[in-house]
Amino acid sequence: MTKNYLEIPEELYNKLSDYAENDQLSIRLENQQILLENPKINHTNKQNLALHYFIVPSLASGIIALLIFLSTNHPQIAFTGSRHLSVASLSIILSTLFGFFGFIWTYLRKSCDLSKSKFKIFRETLTLSVAYTSISFAVQIIFWYIIGKTFSGVTFDPFTAGFLVLVFVGIIFYFLISAALSITLPNLILPLFTTFIGGILVSMATNNQKDWWQHNFSFLGTGEATQHWQFNITLIFSALILLTITDFLFAEFSKSSLYNYKFKIIRVFYILIALLIAFVGIFPAQSWTMPIHNNSAFGLVAVVLIMIIFLKWLVPTISKEFLALSWTALIALTLSAVAFMGIHYLSLTVFEIIAFAIAFTWLVMFINSLRGIIQEGNEWQVKLLQK
Repeated sequence: MTKNYLEIPEELYNKLSDYAENDQLSIRLENQQILLENPKINHTNKQNLALHYFIVPSLASGIIALLIFLSTNHPQIAFTGSRHLSVASLSIILSTLFGFFGFIWTYLRKSCDLSKSKFKIFRETLTLSVAYTSISFAVQIIFWYIIGKTFSGVTFDPFTAGFLVLVFVGIIFYFLISAALSITLPNLILPLFTTFIGGILVSMATNNQKDWWQHNFSFLGTGEATQHWQFNITLIFSALILLTITDFLFAEFSKSSLYNYKFKIIRVFYILIALLIAFVGIFPAQSWTMPIHNNSAFGLVAVVLIMIIFLKWLVPTISKEFLALSWTALIALTLSAVAFMGIHYLSLTVFEIIAFAIAFTWLVMFINSLRGIIQEGNEWQVKLLQK
């Protein structure tokens, strides 16, 4: 009888033995990838858990909605847009409320690294819960706006309206629970971009009539701006997400043989950058907070410039492509600074937007480059044998 073997390096064997159950591993193909797992782990667990967890909150939301609709004594309930409670408004409220606490409970139960400190666990869980719930809230606002334009004037009886709330809440809750069970470093880039870019754009839009761009970018966070808290909260919350990404990245890196004191320095840089971003939001550009705000903003760009200058020393294995891109970013930042402070070609607003855009994009791209280095360090060559 022919026997088939897989010849693997000893280092890989030692790593796989930590996951094996009685020297047994299960293997499966998924998305053109070969996955080795502990045979006791069922890959459908996450989907089943998401299904189990969303049933009770969905039923509860349907019952709550029905009771509220019946209490209004209105024979017909609006689908969207009404002076009275509608299917849309209750769906948004209940899915956001249940989704927030459901995400926290699920993430703590299934995805949290118990080796982390309690403070990091609390900060990470709360940050991710707010981030994903906020994204789902924004998506629902857009969705119901489109539905309201499409089905204007549609109404339902209270029982049908309650059932529809149950369905919509169930859909949102299922995706939030699935997200909580599948948190990975690549998945965290989306909420960071969505929170930062979305919050900034909303702040710009709400202050359009005040011609904020004639002042400076930081005007959006001052007391003179409309709903200035949006801009400041966006920066503070983006800093928290960046800290969470840093924790995920270097927790993964610390398990690699490549991890050394230079990567610890990079970690300190990222923590410092997150703090500076938070300070820009905590201390608006007004009165006594102006010096702290300005120093934090310039400090943020300065730290990025230092990282780029010493990039080759910090990460000797960095790709030539990313190194070239980094120096391009450095040149662009330098030229924009000269165009603003030297020849006064750029306004303060344009300079701030360019500097923040380049620095923020480079930071995210550097995270992806570091992930690539980690993955390269976890690659081995294997050989198929047949005897």
